[in-house]
Amino acid sequence: MDRLHAQTYARAQESFPGDHAGPRKWLALITGLLDTAAAYIAESQQPGKSAAETLSLVNDASQIAHLAYQLLNLMGGAGLDELPYCIVAPLQRWFDDLGIDNSTFFRAELVINYELRPFDQGTFKGIRNPTQSLSLAINEITWPLLRVTVPSKAFGIIPHFAIVAHELGHALAEKIVWDQTKFASFSTDLVNRISSRLNMSPLTPSVLKKGQEVFLSWTAELTADAFCFFIAGPAAFFSLSELLAIVGGDGLTQTHPAAALRRQTLFDRMSMGSTSFSDLFYKHTGQVLSTEFVSSTIKAPPPADQLFVQVVQNTKDSELAAVLTEMNEALPSTISAIYEHVESFLKANYPSSIYTPGQFDADLNTHLQALLSAIPPIESGITLKERKATTFTCIINVGWCALLTKLSDLRVKIEGPDPLNTKKLECLHSLLLKSVELSEVRRTWETV
Repeated sequence: MDRLHAQTYARAQESFPGDHAGPRKWLALITGLLDTAAAYIAESQQPGKSAAETLSLVNDASQIAHLAYQLLNLMGGAGLDELPYCIVAPLQRWFDDLGIDNSTFFRAELVINYELRPFDQGTFKGIRNPTQSLSLAINEITWPLLRVTVPSKAFGIIPHFAIVAHELGHALAEKIVWDQTKFASFSTDLVNRISSRLNMSPLTPSVLKKGQEVFLSWTAELTADAFCFFIAGPAAFFSLSELLAIVGGDGLTQTHPAAALRRQTLFDRMSMGSTSFSDLFYKHTGQVLSTEFVSSTIKAPPPADQLFVQVVQNTKDSELAAVLTEMNEALPSTISAIYEHVESFLKANYPSSIYTPGQFDADLNTHLQALLSAIPPIESGITLKERKATTFTCIINVGWCALLTKLSDLRVKIEGPDPLNTKKLECLHSLLLKSVELSEVRRTWETV
C-alpha cells in the first residue's frame, strides 16, 4: 500500500496533456482508496479486536488496495510520453460543445483502436466507512467517468483523431428520442427473411433475442458513424475507411456491421447535396473521390447463401448465422432513418457542431495551399478583427486533403531519399500538431 501511495503521488506530480483535470480526479480517487485501506489497517490494530474482526479488516484493506492498483493501471498512456500535450483540449471541447459533461480523461495505447469506456461510481459508493479523501474524490467526478482511448505512436496521427467523434456518438446516441415507426417495415422484412432462411415460423424466442441483440449493436455503430460524419465531415469518411481497411477482413461480427456497408454509407453521404463534400474535394484537389479511395483492401461479405454457410462453420450456430446473414441484407433500408434522427437531434440541440460543405470549402480555400507552403492553419478571417482560431475539425479536414492528394507538393526540406514521402508525412504531422497547439494559444488569447 505504501508503494502504491508513492507511485500515485509520483504520477500526480506529472504534467498531463492540456493540463486536463481528468487524470488528477482519477488519481485522487486512487489516493482516497488507499487512505481508506490504510484506515482499515489502523483499525485492525486497535486493542480489543477479535482475530475474526482483524482478519476481516485486513482482507478488506487488501481488496481495496488491489482495486487501487487496477485503477492505476487503467490510466496507463495518459501522460505526455504517449499523448501530445496540445491534443486533449480540442478533443475535450468536442465533448463540452455537445453537452457531454461527464468527467473524462484521455489516454493513448499502442493498439489500433479507439474506445470510449464508462466507469460507474457503484464500485466506490459501496465501500464502507470511506475516508474524507475518498468521499471528496467520488463527489468531484461527474459520473460515469469516460476514459477515451486513442492509438499512440505510428497510428497517433492528427487527422485520424476524427474517429473520436465516432466514440462521442456512442455517448450521444442515448439522448435521441427514436421514432420506432421508422423501423417497422424493416422489422417485418427482417423477421420474414430469417423465417425463410431457417424455415421456421414463428421464430423462437432464442432467435428473436439474437436478432434484437445484433440489431441494437449494429445500429449503435451506424449511429456513431452518423455522429462522426456530421461532426467531422469528410475526415470521418477518410479516417473510418482507413481504420477499417487496416483492421482487415470484412468486419462483420455480432457487434459490428460489415466494413463495406459502413464505408459505402459514409461515401454516399459525402456525395449528397447540390454542392457535396465530394464535389468540393475534387474542386480543391483535382482528385475524384470513390468508395475505395483510401480503403481498397476492405473485403465485402460474400453473397447471402455463402455467408450463411461461412458463419455456421465459424460459430456452429445456425440461428446466429441466419440473423447475421439476413441482417446484413436488410439493414441498408434503415440507414437513412438513422442519419435523419442524428441530423435532427444535432440541428435541434447543437447546430453549430455540424460541419457543412460550406465550411469545408472555406477551410480548403484558406488553408490548403498555405499548408503546402509549411504554414500551419492557425487562424481564419480576412481582417485582423475578424480573425478567429481554427477549429480542430478544420485542421483534420485540411490535413486529410493534404495527406491524401498533395503530400508530394509539401514544400519542406527533406534530407536524403524519400520515395514513399514518409519523411514528408512526418513533416505534415508536425505542422498539424503545431496547428493544434497554436490555434489553442490563439483561442486563449481571444478570451483574454
